[in-house]
Amino acid sequence: MKFRLFIIWLSIIGVLVFSMVPHLLPDYWIADNLAHFKVQFIVISLLLLIAVIFLLRQKAPAMILLLLIICWNAYFIFPLYMGPSVEIKNEDLKLKITGINLLSGNTGFGEVQNYISRQDPDLLVLMEFTENWKTKLEPFLDRYEYQTLVPREDNFGIAILSKIEINTAIEYFGLNNKPSLVGQFMLEDKPVTIIATHPVPPVGQWMFEHRNKQLANIMTYRPRYSENLIIIGDLNTSSFSAHFKQLLKGGLKDTRKGFGQLPTWPAGLKILQTTLDHCLVSENFSVIDRNTGENIGSDHLPINVELILN
Repeated sequence: MKFRLFIIWLSIIGVLVFSMVPHLLPDYWIADNLAHFKVQFIVISLLLLIAVIFLLRQKAPAMILLLLIICWNAYFIFPLYMGPSVEIKNEDLKLKITGINLLSGNTGFGEVQNYISRQDPDLLVLMEFTENWKTKLEPFLDRYEYQTLVPREDNFGIAILSKIEINTAIEYFGLNNKPSLVGQFMLEDKPVTIIATHPVPPVGQWMFEHRNKQLANIMTYRPRYSENLIIIGDLNTSSFSAHFKQLLKGGLKDTRKGFGQLPTWPAGLKILQTTLDHCLVSENFSVIDRNTGENIGSDHLPINVELILN
């Protein structure tokens, strides 16, 4: 009985610490990575709540603490399910974008081609774009008149393909040789900037700080771009990280808002999925639809966003 009591309380304290530490130590990489798993902490807390109800005699203290943990984590998730309705006034200002982290070692070329065909976006952003992916997809992608392809043999190749006339340049945001792409195009007579970017994963303190610096530099460069801005990519951070929240303070909004959490990684392990693949837009855009696609062989699910410029 005492051992069972010890295990339950140890688990409760553990979930409490893991839920709080990302917000107490946001500049430490392990703590920040724990922020990605709000849903998982809610599920664990609910399971512990059931255990408390059936296994403990003195239930109230543990139940109260678990309900507080659930409410704390839910506080970050629920806003993603609330958003305004959108009225479409001008179809010519609509824009559909698909973003896919291909996974450099993925061999599901047919699945990817079929997926792109079904979605048929105006703008297609590809990450982990290698020479092999270029060879396999190039004939298929001829439908996109405007292409900027930057294949690499590591995980940081990137590409923007567009049906709309677009001028695209490589940008490094003051860091290393891992490219991002910045495209400028017009929706009717309105200028739009799209930034496709893929920061390094925060595995270790140096890479964590490097990722944060890249995200911060994008916002530092913000005055160079159109007021109508789109940022899309595998940002290697979740919607719940303090460093992701800094992007939202720069006049951008998460296109997930109103459509739910829409986790994308890891594609093949639903129980651990979190929100690494993002599309942020300036306030000038309204979001008509936002969804994730099926597993197409990558470790990330693709994302689809339909926007309208107000």
